[in-house]
Amino acid sequence: MAGSMYAALVEVLGGQITAGEIPAGAVISLASLEDRFDVSRTVAREAMRALESKGMIEARRRVGLIVTAKSNWHVLDPQVIGWRLAGPGRNDQLRTLVELRIAVEPTAARLAALHGSAEQKRRCLELAEEMLRLGERGKGRSKAFLAADVEFHVTILQASGNEMLAALEPVITAVLVGRSKLKMTPQAPAPEALETHVATALAMLEGEPEVAEARCRRLVSVVRSEID
Repeated sequence: MAGSMYAALVEVLGGQITAGEIPAGAVISLASLEDRFDVSRTVAREAMRALESKGMIEARRRVGLIVTAKSNWHVLDPQVIGWRLAGPGRNDQLRTLVELRIAVEPTAARLAALHGSAEQKRRCLELAEEMLRLGERGKGRSKAFLAADVEFHVTILQASGNEMLAALEPVITAVLVGRSKLKMTPQAPAPEALETHVATALAMLEGEPEVAEARCRRLVSVVRSEID
């Protein structure tokens, strides 16, 4: 019970901070959390520690727990991404995340064409073809489409052979899952986006790094156009 109350408190406060409902510079006391949410001091303290670990709360001597500015937040934390996508600033969050993807994923596709295993490359093609089938049936918001989409992009990162790129897996997953939860993924995805998934996978499978990079760049650029 205490665990669920702790998780709920972190969710509420994290969402309110990212939405600006609790502004930067605001002081939060443990006593106020106990009264407002009817939780124990232990639950309130642990929730604050969780937010502090994400850079959203700072403990200052003789002042207390202070809400920090966005520049201090751990913006690649999947939970922070989720809160920002669910809040009023979601358009800005989506823009910055897509810009990150444009900077990262084409490079990962190029490296995957060079270093990925045959199994990883074939799996990417299977997933791209599955997305194409589902998308053509108007199932762009289905669980099956999301699962294939997530695995496709995660596999590219893993196949790159670069541990730094692979470490971005939770970020890319959070973006794709967040868009789907908010129904920002089209029911009928743009044919170009679906076909470019397949084209990217084929270039990787055929060991064409420059082509894979160019096609992947086109893919994430189409996503940016959809958001715009």
